[in-house]
Amino acid sequence: MYKLTDYLLAIRTTGSPPAPAGVKTVDLVPTGSDDVISATLGGLRASGLTAADFRSRAIFLAPDGPAGLVTYAALCGFSGRRVDAYAGGTVLAFSRLGDDGASFPDAGRPSEFLLWAQVGGPVADGIPTVHLGSAGQEMVSPQAATVIRYAARLRMVPPDSARDALAMFVLVAALRRRADDRFPFLSTGTEPVPVGKNAPDQGIDLERLRQEAVRYRQELRIARRGADIVPPVPLSPHDRRIAEANGVDVRTLLRRLGSSADEEDMWHCPRPRRHSNGDERPSMKVYENGRARCHRCDAERIGPVRLAVDVLGVTPDEAASFILDSDHVVDPRAA
Repeated sequence: MYKLTDYLLAIRTTGSPPAPAGVKTVDLVPTGSDDVISATLGGLRASGLTAADFRSRAIFLAPDGPAGLVTYAALCGFSGRRVDAYAGGTVLAFSRLGDDGASFPDAGRPSEFLLWAQVGGPVADGIPTVHLGSAGQEMVSPQAATVIRYAARLRMVPPDSARDALAMFVLVAALRRRADDRFPFLSTGTEPVPVGKNAPDQGIDLERLRQEAVRYRQELRIARRGADIVPPVPLSPHDRRIAEANGVDVRTLLRRLGSSADEEDMWHCPRPRRHSNGDERPSMKVYENGRARCHRCDAERIGPVRLAVDVLGVTPDEAASFILDSDHVVDPRAA
């Protein structure tokens, strides 16, 4: 069970609770635009968040009610993955969930094209409306899964509880997943009957917000690649040692940490706390540049030092010593 103090970065918005002492805080406050999506993106830009911030353990502190879903959707798009959240006094470890909602069976593809549908809230006029249950696989009936999965456009009416609204949103987006989670419209359930696929009055288009946040992340990467070239600064002995450790083949470190690979060179992630439910299928890919990425734990590829820090719970200096000293034995299970 994770606690708020296990995180290094807390992201707040209007109405969010305070972060614990010692946890870095970033405020994402929407700007004054009348358009909710533009205001949220403006707040994201003004916050100074970068993709690198999500390499550390980051959590969204949700305000009361479902309004925080808008900020949360922008963070998921910008980070490229689901972000853990804190709501109702509970840490919701969304980033540790499986990739998709394929485990929920549906009733088969509809015989006719399904343009609009709604999940949650009162029965909507003119479009199919389905509801979710309360526990386990029984949360989603096959009939509800079909409607959520195959509707071209989906309105979602969340419950009043921030915790329940976030859980519903993550589940619905996973059920609609293709290459990525597909986000629904955030709806009140009182919008008019939609006319056409791109009806503009069906609530807040969280999928458009996600895509705009992805584009903003890409803008930052392009700007970083195009930055002015400056003369290199000589590395200090301290930084040189960490750089040397990062040059070690990450496979060597993985073996020392008790990990193993399958025939396709996919490795078992050695971070036990994040895989407490068992890592039956290898989830870590090793790349030619010596970096690795676990699709459950990492937003981007990481090097040996970062991996050792995560597994052993040590400082970067101690991680470098462990990597470079083959006689330095540490049991990762003790971390």
